[in-house]
Amino acid sequence: MTQHVDDDSPARPDAALVTGGSSGIGFAMARELLQRGHEVLVVAERGVDEAVRQLARHTDTRVTGLEVDLALPAGVEAAAARARELGVRTFVLNAGVGVHGPFRHTPLQDELRLVDLNVRSVVHLAHLVVPDLVAAGTGRILVTSSIAATMPAPLFGTYAASKAFARSFAWSLRHELAGTGVTVTSVLPSGTRTPFFRAAEMERTHIGRAPKTNPAMVARRAVDALLEGRAEVATGLQAKAMVAIAAVLPQPARSRFHGWFYAPGARPRSTHQT
Repeated sequence: MTQHVDDDSPARPDAALVTGGSSGIGFAMARELLQRGHEVLVVAERGVDEAVRQLARHTDTRVTGLEVDLALPAGVEAAAARARELGVRTFVLNAGVGVHGPFRHTPLQDELRLVDLNVRSVVHLAHLVVPDLVAAGTGRILVTSSIAATMPAPLFGTYAASKAFARSFAWSLRHELAGTGVTVTSVLPSGTRTPFFRAAEMERTHIGRAPKTNPAMVARRAVDALLEGRAEVATGLQAKAMVAIAAVLPQPARSRFHGWFYAPGARPRSTHQT
């Protein structure tokens, strides 16, 4: 575990933590928060030094970094401890990993790591920070779900299930925290122009070939919803269409329809952290 901090000056009250903030949508959300004056703590397993350097180039607002593996309890506890030191009141729970391919062929350790990162770490970090936010009477939490959460996803089943968990968890926690001054928002991005599809060897799938949303647009709309305290935002026309379709199709039809997006798989096994 390596900690990276650009200086030792005290953080402002509006500091934000972004998990998975060294690349992809997480990096875009970190940049968006910085542009709006929030100090940002970037938390990721790798690439934190470079992310902090890039983010700090065009802002006078402080950027700090923490390089830990959130799939491990110790990594989550370190992130929560650093957030407490900085007085973080805005949490973007974005880190996630995808596993693509027939479930009978994907390595069990990859599937379990996905559950550890996409599900367990979200619950663990939220459980550590929510009491402090409630005690302070203020706070914001953004949970990154996905349009994959709207339906079962053959060939991408564990990922879709993990994002369905994230969406349900965010809605449930939002209801529990009503009236405390703490808001919870979920974001459902559609396919986004990040290295995800190439690194996960999904470029040959239908969703891999489909047009992608700009990560800056996803970040802008997600942060808008977060700061306004909205319950949920689906970014892009594809995401909004999938939410609408999921509301009317019966479950077997949802599985067939959604499974088409993830076929054909390039190879039986691939993983990629976002």
